[in-house]
Amino acid sequence: MSKHRLSPVPLPPAKRLHNTRLWSQEHRLIATFDNALYDELILFIFSFLNSRDLCAMQATNSNCARLSSDNQLWKALFVREYGKTRLRGGKGFYGRTDGRSVKPLPSRASVSTSSADDALDWKWMYRISSNWKNGRCAIENFTNAEETHQAEAPLAFPRQHVILAGGFTISSTESGRSSLLVRDNNGVSRTLLCRSTLATSTANISAVALDQSPPSLSSSHVLRLAAFLTTGEFSIFEHDHSSMSLTTSPKQTYVPSSPHRASPVTHAAYNHPLLVTLSHSFTLMIYDLSNDCITHTQTLTSFTSHPPTSLVLSAIPSAASYKLIMAYAIPVYPSHWSVGATELIISPSGVIPRKRTFVPSSSESSQLGPFEVSVTRSARAFDVPQGWIDEQKLQLMRDQWGRKVKQVADTQTDGKWVVLAPGDVTDVSPISQGSSEAGTAPQQPHLQPPYISPPSHSSSHLQLYRLHVPPVSSSSVHTPRLTFVRTLHGPSGSVSALSLADGRCVSLNTNGAIWVWDLEGGNGTEVAGPVEGSFAGTISASKYGTIAFDERRIERRFDI
Repeated sequence: MSKHRLSPVPLPPAKRLHNTRLWSQEHRLIATFDNALYDELILFIFSFLNSRDLCAMQATNSNCARLSSDNQLWKALFVREYGKTRLRGGKGFYGRTDGRSVKPLPSRASVSTSSADDALDWKWMYRISSNWKNGRCAIENFTNAEETHQAEAPLAFPRQHVILAGGFTISSTESGRSSLLVRDNNGVSRTLLCRSTLATSTANISAVALDQSPPSLSSSHVLRLAAFLTTGEFSIFEHDHSSMSLTTSPKQTYVPSSPHRASPVTHAAYNHPLLVTLSHSFTLMIYDLSNDCITHTQTLTSFTSHPPTSLVLSAIPSAASYKLIMAYAIPVYPSHWSVGATELIISPSGVIPRKRTFVPSSSESSQLGPFEVSVTRSARAFDVPQGWIDEQKLQLMRDQWGRKVKQVADTQTDGKWVVLAPGDVTDVSPISQGSSEAGTAPQQPHLQPPYISPPSHSSSHLQLYRLHVPPVSSSSVHTPRLTFVRTLHGPSGSVSALSLADGRCVSLNTNGAIWVWDLEGGNGTEVAGPVEGSFAGTISASKYGTIAFDERRIERRFDI
């Protein structure tokens, strides 16, 4: 019988006598969790842990800290818990250098997911989504150095304008005067001047719109925005934040004709080269900004839509068109309000908005005609069916009638959800409407009974609707639907302003409190309490507030 051959692997060191001298002089190899298992096995074990356990493993040693921070590990955890491969709550595109790394509307941007997912910090995305879910936030109060609040007569457009663009905050200064302040995270501020050639005195800023188009390699460090004055003029800025200049002049200016100067612009949506504006008289105007020239292409007017309103503009690359979603207030007989929405497909003239297999190049797009509205479809939350109705439709009508409101404080949409904030109205009965002075006969009560709000209605309860917009077909045009989903409860005071983007809603109360909601789940939480002190009384009296948010920050502003 032959002898057993030894393995070619080197033998372990020979055992020594366990005395104190040899034990102190010789290093002994000890098998640990780190050196006994491969990294792939440790990552497989870590994949069964939750976020709290992974963070606890980071404090163990350097090797566990390295493996527990693996990007693919946090990606699987993010997708497993939140069910999406992108961060919700903001506007932008993958690959931005300014922090706006999400899409404005689902399935509207062509993105290479393989390369984009590798560039994302999934642990950071999980932390942001977890903070939104649990209501964790850090509150920081700051004031603009060039901004002063004075007790003066209210302006025609008293609300301030705030835009969050990644690490930059763009806001109007001095309660809406003709300048914008761009502030970065380091506190460095730069001024964008909006000069007017028509106003004899200082003009006010009535609206601001940030460009939502995907950046190119040459313009990744440039912020493009449009600022509108109360005179009807507007300016296009291309702010290069890598430049050292402190004051920036507009790249382009536009002076409208005399018929369009009477009603200032209150809302605007910008997706270069398309610019859409909405005036105070509810006149929609479309501009083409291609070839470094501002061209007014079309004007539309509506007599069935009323403010407040919101606009969301997104590109449809597969159809060489743009999609504009509008949410607005609609009247309900006899003296109440509800919410409606309209979809407008804006395409170059001569282009049918159907699905294309290619995206036009820059040379081909320059040969297309001017932008015009090709398809318009509307939906109403309060819709009376024609003819006779059965019991089921009668119950739906009664439910709709119970959701009508006396006033609308604000309405916002992200293209998928529509949120309505009722106004703070105190109903007065006919008996209390009579004069209480001695010797004066009370007034006759109205013949119709007073309006009684349903139990579910309150000025602090938001109404959530789901907007179903089928794709445009070449054979037939489908009708969109606006379906009531639920009532969002929580705030203790009346709502002053809303901000909505990609399934996340932020509300600002008249007392300064801020609430956030995840609209898909319906859960909400308060992230900032009411403002205390003498400032709170001024806020409640004015009821003018502005709120803006992106995937990381929320900012509130009040006009005093």
